Amino acid sequence: MMHIDGETRIVAILGDPIAQAKSPQLFNACFQRDGVNATLVPFHVPAAHLGPVLEGLRGIVNLAGVVVTVPHKLQATVHAARLSEAAQQTGGVNCLRREADGSWTGAMFDGEGFVKGLPGRGHGVRGKSALIVGTGGAGVAVAHALIDAGIASLDLFDSNATSLRRLAQALQKRGSGVVVRESVPRAQACHDLVVNATPCGMRPGDPLPIDLADAGPHAVIADLIMKPAQTRLLEEAEARGLTTHPGRHLLENSVEAMVAFLRLLPPSRERATTACQAWIESA
Repeated sequence: MMHIDGETRIVAILGDPIAQAKSPQLFNACFQRDGVNATLVPFHVPAAHLGPVLEGLRGIVNLAGVVVTVPHKLQATVHAARLSEAAQQTGGVNCLRREADGSWTGAMFDGEGFVKGLPGRGHGVRGKSALIVGTGGAGVAVAHALIDAGIASLDLFDSNATSLRRLAQALQKRGSGVVVRESVPRAQACHDLVVNATPCGMRPGDPLPIDLADAGPHAVIADLIMKPAQTRLLEEAEARGLTTHPGRHLLENSVEAMVAFLRLLPPSRERATTACQAWIESA
């Protein structure tokens, strides 16, 4: 049973919609496990209200920070006084830490969490080919993280041509040697990994965001959507006998790094979590 008192540190998660968010369960389970007097609560914040809400939250002294979800990850960067390397690279944040002076420090953990979740399910990245559909905040983060992890080629699609071209150019400028191409929302036989980074699939009746008709039998079909856990895309993939990778693995492999960034790990775990500490120091 969660105990809340006058010393409880608060974390908010901001999104529109917010009913699909799984962060409250995972973060609060982490706090309870580690005996940390903190709690995460969901706030339903339309895009037009993001600025005023963040400005108001700055004045709450016992607020540790904010988790940022759809559709705010890109817009929230403009409110941050400082950005981690990953946030600068991707142009988006999924976590804002409130500093003592009320300013925000932003970081992006989506890409790291997604890539960390793949080996645990037996999926390799190095030397492989991937398709990412959706070039918003999460898609951008995953694309950069896949390049960092050694992906060989990356095909991209977004119905927003400006967003698509911006990401393709940013990835090409990295000079990593990875083949980056603008593509179509259709899996091809060459794709080892197919990623839905759009919100398409969150609501009943949403169309399939990616055509799987030509997917190779070895392909891993990943969806970043948390709710429903089994999206129509994943159902279609399973019906075709393809391996699936649900969205929960991204969040499950991001929570501890985000908790550390918010300075909410107990001292013993903070000392042991060197990867998390590196994120804090780079922010």
